[in-house]
Order: sequence, then structure tokens, then C-alpha cells
Amino acid sequence: MTEKQARDIAAALGGETWQSGGGVWLVILKRADGRAVAVSEEAVCEYRDLETLETGQPDKAILLC
Repeated sequence: MTEKQARDIAAALGGETWQSGGGVWLVILKRADGRAVAVSEEAVCEYRDLETLETGQPDKAILLC
């Protein structure tokens, strides 16, 4: 997704934008229990925490394409 799309989605969901490299933009939602959810144009993934998100090991994933 583009930076603008990520900003718009983040505003709607109460998340933050994150540029993961190579022009890839994500929306990151930090949950009260410490878990993190990453939304891309390809998937929605849930991670144990932000550190796990950076290593790319989701606990759950829903593919969107």
C-alpha cells in the first residue's frame, strides 16, 4: 500500500504507519495486552509483541489476496 493509504487506514483504526523497507508500508496496531497487529495490502497478522513483529513470525495470519 502507499504511504497515504497507510496513513488513512491508521487514522481510521487508531494505529501507526510503519515503513518496513523497500517501499512497503504497514499499519501497526498495538493492543493493550502487548500483542501487535500488522495490516498490509496482502495480509493481517497478529504477533506476540513488537519485537516478534520485526522478526516476521506471526502467531496468526489472514491472507487478503
